Amino acid sequence: MSRIILKISGEALKEDNALVAPSKLNIVYEMVKLLKNLHHEVAIVIGGGNFFRGREHKDMDQVTGDTIGILGSISNALYLKDYLVKQNLRALVVTPFSLSNLISLPSLQELKDEYSKGCVIIFGGGLGQSGLSTDSGTVKAALQLESDLIIKLTNVDGIYSEDPKINPKAAFYPCLSYEEVLQKDLKIMDSYAIKECQKYKIKILVMNFNRYQEIPRYFEGEEIGSVIRGKDE
Repeated sequence: MSRIILKISGEALKEDNALVAPSKLNIVYEMVKLLKNLHHEVAIVIGGGNFFRGREHKDMDQVTGDTIGILGSISNALYLKDYLVKQNLRALVVTPFSLSNLISLPSLQELKDEYSKGCVIIFGGGLGQSGLSTDSGTVKAALQLESDLIIKLTNVDGIYSEDPKINPKAAFYPCLSYEEVLQKDLKIMDSYAIKECQKYKIKILVMNFNRYQEIPRYFEGEEIGSVIRGKDE
């Protein structure tokens, strides 16, 4: 059994004109159910880019833009919790700062206890600080819950030298070391997150959000998506 952190972008929840589409929430549910049927414990870190991406608003103060994105991430976490609970899964939303009138903030021990009992922990808001992405929040979640695997769900099949939707000839990387990701300046996660994963030996599986049914193959030793790990692993 593994303790797994799913990193899902906010954009993955969009469909057509819906910022949060029930069909995409259902994919997350099916993904969680699949992993639980394989006896893995699951937590989710969700971004907020479907609501707002501060980097796209160059005329806005960065702190203000990041704050709006943080609140968008928390909104997505609440959407996910509501959907999972309606599918009879226990779920808990965790934020990086107190929202005492809206969301209770469990202690770290309470969080671990709930996780070990099968509750799906949903982290919204990243680290709650301007300039730090939800990638950094993903690593913190992995450390808090003692996870050694992050599955980052994207809209392509893994890691490429460039965006394959722009350049169909972009090179595909099935396996990379942490050092190679940093040296090649690949933007799959921010450099702080990659360095922390390297420090604490947390593997990263990067794969297509819509091909989640392939996840069991990873645990059977097959190659799917792209894996980031230590050179000697």
